[in-house]
Amino acid sequence: MYQPELFSEHLAWSSHDGVFLNDLLPLPYNDISLAHVCAHVSQVQDTVGMPMLLENPSTYIAFGATTMTEIEFLSTVAQRTGCGLLLDVNNVHVSAVNHGFDATAYIDTFPMEHVREFHLAGFAEDFDSEGARILIDDHGRPIADIVWDLYRQALSRPCLASTLIEWDNNVPPFASLVREVERVRALIPSRSGDTPAMEAA
Repeated sequence: MYQPELFSEHLAWSSHDGVFLNDLLPLPYNDISLAHVCAHVSQVQDTVGMPMLLENPSTYIAFGATTMTEIEFLSTVAQRTGCGLLLDVNNVHVSAVNHGFDATAYIDTFPMEHVREFHLAGFAEDFDSEGARILIDDHGRPIADIVWDLYRQALSRPCLASTLIEWDNNVPPFASLVREVERVRALIPSRSGDTPAMEAA
């Protein structure tokens, strides 16, 4: 009925044995998961009749059974199924802090040729049971400067994609949302007169 231009889903799982869990849980990045995800993506695309976008998740734990990087996993899914990718820049920073990897290197090697949308959002800070800093993707705060920096880095690579600013909690006055949208507009480079779409949600 609505005929959306794009639709997306997280690279995650949230049910087991008929029980639905109130979270987006990480996958082990290996051949078994890869085959499972590709089959599900193809099933969804065949049913809906259009390509979907697969989003990099924010994660807080990782599986020991992982045998490939998240980027290798996402890139292979896109190549095998023809789906696009959604690059959530805030999720990159959150996961980089939580797992100790280099967010700038992640952006530099992300398969931008498959990206059709960017997400920007805020995060919360906490500490785990051992006192280590942990970031939580809560969509309840302004976009952090480090996330703006990573977004600029992503935009420096060839890609024409829309941008979505996510606010789910502690939604600020409308004027504050407009300022974030205008900041995005100022950063998006002009390419052949085409202007990617922007919105706040």
